Amino acid sequence: MIDWFTTTIASITEGPPLTTLSLRTWVRNAAAVFSGCYGAVTRQAEQAGCSRQTVYDHARQVEKRLQPAAPAMPPAAVPVPSPAASLDEPTRRRLAVTAFAMGISTRQIEDLLRVILAEEGPDHSTIGRWIADEAKKAKPVLEALDAASTPRVQTLALDEIFFGGGRPSSGSSRRA
Repeated sequence: MIDWFTTTIASITEGPPLTTLSLRTWVRNAAAVFSGCYGAVTRQAEQAGCSRQTVYDHARQVEKRLQPAAPAMPPAAVPVPSPAASLDEPTRRRLAVTAFAMGISTRQIEDLLRVILAEEGPDHSTIGRWIADEAKKAKPVLEALDAASTPRVQTLALDEIFFGGGRPSSGSSRRA
């Protein structure tokens, strides 16, 4: 049993401790910090005869001491390679077309599908055919949307130059 009135804990400072405060004072300091009441820390520091920083330090140390001990970590398990995921054909097509619409190239889509499906992933030419098939299906819908939205366009950004950016300087897209 701890005697809250006589148990003392040396304050932690560099060099020899200057003052010795009771465990009760440490707990009161922590309570002042965790109460969240305006001015509680300042009042407690004045009552305990220590600085506000000491009150915060005591609160941090009391909280640390009250935390349960961390359980021992089990040894790291050796990762077992998982079998390649299986995606049905419609899901593969949908993934490829959506990725292309987001601006990912067919070769990058091929690489991503190979990560997911290992050697069962389609090549970029198959992905290109899937995209062309879906583009044919979307053409009538997009034409109707274009016809309905064209009269409402007030500002049209044809290139990233509109936004202050420059064009990439690669062999396939040189400045005109």
